[in-house]
Amino acid sequence: MEQFTIWDIFWVLGIAQGLFLTITLPTVHEKNTKANTVLAMQLGMASLMLFAKLAIYKAETFWVLQRTILIEPFIFLYGPLGYIYLRRLLHKDSSGYQLPWPHFVLAALYGGYLIYLNILPTEVFRQQYIAGVYWIPFAIAEILALAQNIFYWFKCRGLIGRYTYQTKQQLSFNQSTMAFIKVIHGVVLMVLLFWVASFIASYVFRVSLRWVTYNSVWIGIPILIYIVGYYALRQPEIFRLRLPEGDTSKTPKNRLNEQEISTLKKGLETIMQEEKLYLENELTLAELAKKIGTTTNNLSWLLNNVYQSNFYDFVNTYRLEAFLDKVKNKEHKHQTLLSLSMEVGFNSKSTFNKAFKSIFKDTPSAYIRKIEV
Repeated sequence: MEQFTIWDIFWVLGIAQGLFLTITLPTVHEKNTKANTVLAMQLGMASLMLFAKLAIYKAETFWVLQRTILIEPFIFLYGPLGYIYLRRLLHKDSSGYQLPWPHFVLAALYGGYLIYLNILPTEVFRQQYIAGVYWIPFAIAEILALAQNIFYWFKCRGLIGRYTYQTKQQLSFNQSTMAFIKVIHGVVLMVLLFWVASFIASYVFRVSLRWVTYNSVWIGIPILIYIVGYYALRQPEIFRLRLPEGDTSKTPKNRLNEQEISTLKKGLETIMQEEKLYLENELTLAELAKKIGTTTNNLSWLLNNVYQSNFYDFVNTYRLEAFLDKVKNKEHKHQTLLSLSMEVGFNSKSTFNKAFKSIFKDTPSAYIRKIEV
């Protein structure tokens, strides 16, 4: 049996943290419990697969290999479960969302094949494994699993894109919780690209790359676990993501007449300029619509079709104007730009910088230096 290395310790810590999060995540009771349950299942599977890989390398016996491959069907479950998790997390009416059974057929078929291999006597399994009898079935399973995971990565990307669009229509601020989802999505992409490279090297060119192999792809699993653990400890509200209410993307094209438009415009501009509602750093479309006595669909239609803007950009334009007024009054000489941005309604430095650059095509500090010349 091999001695433990630093990589083994890395894997063991990943297994331990994954099991810890598997137990604790479902106990976060305030919202999204059903989504957290799916995430906990994925973390539990990741921990079991890491344990199996570690057992194979350290035991170096075919009996262990034969038994631990029973966990391999999990590679067909990560994609569907990841999609279910995102769907439950990002859509208010999908807390109990499930995928139809055909999405899990590949996992069931591969599981059945591996059960058959476990029925074989260990010596028969060893001889056939060495002779390459299982090379083609394992290659087919791997390419199907890879294709399936890529497919679900794009489905998740579509969900994130639609949710981002929806938040810009209804929220005037960026949710820090979305950073967690985008980081995880990015890491999964890197793992998939690494997996593609290892598959091409092994099955197309029949070469073994030192750092790019199917087994080394599993390093990405504890990395994912560490990221989830980090965010869970630092920002527990991530697992209670605030969801925008309603869908304002399907309002009729001619929803309001000229008189209604004029009345709404007057009420909107009055409340923004006189009451300075934009100073509320978590202002939502629903809150603003209530203030001016209309519906979210009416207000969203007005912003999209009359102001040619979404809610996020509309409110942040007022905030930027207020920020520049403070700069003109030389307040930035005595306060930081971040503190000034908070005073005008921004809820984070990243939101402020992103909004500023989208309007003025420059960073706040560089823009101020130019106007002071």
